[in-house]
Amino acid sequence: MNLRLNANAIVTNEKGKILIVKLKNGPYAGGLCIPGGGINAGEHSRETIKREIKEETGIEINGEIRNFGVCELINSKSQNHRIVLLLSASGKGVPKETDEAAAQWMDEKDIEKNTIPFAKESLRIWKENKSYFCLVDDIPFK
Repeated sequence: MNLRLNANAIVTNEKGKILIVKLKNGPYAGGLCIPGGGINAGEHSRETIKREIKEETGIEINGEIRNFGVCELINSKSQNHRIVLLLSASGKGVPKETDEAAAQWMDEKDIEKNTIPFAKESLRIWKENKSYFCLVDDIPFK
């Protein structure tokens, strides 16, 4: 099984909207997710978030970046095990579309539909002020 460390963030703007990416590739193509990606060796998670969000969405992070949680994603089919540091930040700008995803600011109430399990659980613990969840094959691990 492959192990990878990622950082993903819930980014809000001055209107309280959340930055969401609609994935174009992979098993979740068409699904909505929060932006982020792999942490490079020697790179701090906050730097990963700034880099990944700029690359994926064109949005600049401004202000404090906070850690709010961690999750484990285990997928037996793809033999992937990811540990994801969850962060929150504020950003501004007009989202762009890349080869990987189309980014947009969305109201929280509009996000539920087509949200992939990882993003759904991340938003849930962020709202509930919790700090951890685990998904095994997209099913919450109890």
